[in-house]
Amino acid sequence: MAWNRKIFFSIFALILFCTTCSSLTPSTFLTNADQQRLKKVLTSAFPLNDLTTAHYAVLGYTLLKEKLPEDPCKFFDSKIDKKKLDTVFHASSGSKLLPNCKLTVTGLQQTLDAAISEDSSMQDIYYAVLSLHNLNLKIDSTKVAKVITALLKRDDSVVNLGYAFNVASVLQKDFKPFFERVEDAVVQADEVDGKYLQFEGGLGITATTIIGVYKLADVVKAAPAMTADQAIKFANYFLSRKFVQTVKGAAQLLDVLRVFTTNKYHIPVAVTLASNSALSDENPNIQVRITNVLGVSLGPLTVTVDTAKRLGDDAVVMSKKAFQPVKGSNILYTLNFMDIKPLRGFYTVSINAVPNKADPKLIGNTGAQISVKVMTEVTVEAVEIATAFTDQVSSAKSTSIAYPNENVNLDVDVHQKISLKFSLKDKNAKSPMIAHQAFVMFVNQKTKQEVVFLAEPESSSGGYKFDLDVKLKEKDFQFASGVYDMNLIIGDHVLKNPFMWKLGEVKFTFTPTGPAPAYESPFEPKPEIKHMFREKEKRPPSVVSNTFSVLCAAPLLLLFILWIKLGANLSNFPCSIYAAGFHLGLASIFALFVCFWLQLDMFSTLKYLLGLGLLTYLSGHRLLSKLAAEK
Repeated sequence: MAWNRKIFFSIFALILFCTTCSSLTPSTFLTNADQQRLKKVLTSAFPLNDLTTAHYAVLGYTLLKEKLPEDPCKFFDSKIDKKKLDTVFHASSGSKLLPNCKLTVTGLQQTLDAAISEDSSMQDIYYAVLSLHNLNLKIDSTKVAKVITALLKRDDSVVNLGYAFNVASVLQKDFKPFFERVEDAVVQADEVDGKYLQFEGGLGITATTIIGVYKLADVVKAAPAMTADQAIKFANYFLSRKFVQTVKGAAQLLDVLRVFTTNKYHIPVAVTLASNSALSDENPNIQVRITNVLGVSLGPLTVTVDTAKRLGDDAVVMSKKAFQPVKGSNILYTLNFMDIKPLRGFYTVSINAVPNKADPKLIGNTGAQISVKVMTEVTVEAVEIATAFTDQVSSAKSTSIAYPNENVNLDVDVHQKISLKFSLKDKNAKSPMIAHQAFVMFVNQKTKQEVVFLAEPESSSGGYKFDLDVKLKEKDFQFASGVYDMNLIIGDHVLKNPFMWKLGEVKFTFTPTGPAPAYESPFEPKPEIKHMFREKEKRPPSVVSNTFSVLCAAPLLLLFILWIKLGANLSNFPCSIYAAGFHLGLASIFALFVCFWLQLDMFSTLKYLLGLGLLTYLSGHRLLSKLAAEK
């Protein structure tokens, strides 16, 4: 029970540790490796053969500031189809990103203007208006505003609102009523784990909507109806999708993350751990990286520890301690956490990163949490091992051992027991400690069989005790007498020197039970299992089979004999195709049964019988009808 409680506490502590380290701060950013991976996704679009993919490939390369593998300008111009609005949109959007790329716009003004009507879908309006904007053609803002207002009255789903925000952002007037609908869209977002916000439809719909919100906010020159926490949750969702594998998804991800670094209202700050989370005297420094979501510096910052709390008792071990900038870097900051001589365990460090000049658009830069653990070394002391007879009242004979010596050589049988006592000490804190793992393992020197037992902590002494009654535990050893290595295993998630110490050798003599079963390794292949099919039943002698066949054919033979003796009268046989068909059908069915008996299987016989039976039935029906009519 004590061991179960111990496991439960350890698991609970780890879960609580992970939970307390969650905060409304981007826990990651788009690293250089992430950007190179996205570039590989975009490169798959070349050579160009699809207009939509080409548009997003050019967008992605532009955002990454990479050189395009080929010039897509002529490709865009050749793919425009005036009857398909999406081709105009993708071609114009892609060409706008290219220097000195002009498309053939003859007749496009009339085509795009005609598409802006209440009979069109919101997506078509989006394609038409954005195409006019990309091609620098005239947009009737009043008409567009009226049309999208009417469409939103019929359907104000997130998809339509997202398109409407993007359309309204390029209008010269009448865009404010749509800006007031931002809150209506944001409240429809689904929250996941308290850290992510997304719209139904995934990355594409969410990115299009958020881009439209901030584009419209720049036009209106007012902050959108979105809280800082909501903005961070949207950013967290986009960062969670950085392993997207489609060209369109990669470009949209880069586009929306760019918006979260350039807008005037919400710039999420990513505070991430840049060093090893395990701290020790050899590795005393916490190093944090502070950037925007694209990994770019935010300028000079004053970075401080708000509070550092130890998990379990919430003891504050540090507060208002300043990080120091790392020389040669404008995003890294370091702090010697081990200066305060913290006890072993897990810690939650709350960090504030404030710019030298106040910038209200930075969000997530205060109260950002990172998690670290302080490691320690363990020493094992007061190790005593003893043997005694189970019915002996007097004290057992004990031997003291010093780590890491191997000086135990025991010889025990089923009438004896082994006792082991030891204590663990935190080398840094100079205090007793209880490790997460404490085991005593016996290894058969011949078969390499391992038998592991738990060493239980003693609440009274603060140490550990292990008792092995050989008689009661000989079944665990499979009654395999012999020489075993005796090992002590100590481990913990905050120990930097976990160890397995061979205490010595123990010769066990168990109750004789015949030859000891051979030890089977769980990793060795098992013997092949060969399936035994049931033997076929014996057939009767051929004499019996032939006799039975003759008896079955005897009535038919008797029939022919009687016909010959009595004389067969065929004068009344009807001369018609139906009569011949009926009798031939019957004869064919009997012949089929003979073939089934000799060679055919059931399914083939049924297939043939279906055709013959149908022919015989139809012929017999017509024959009997004719005979009845003649009578």
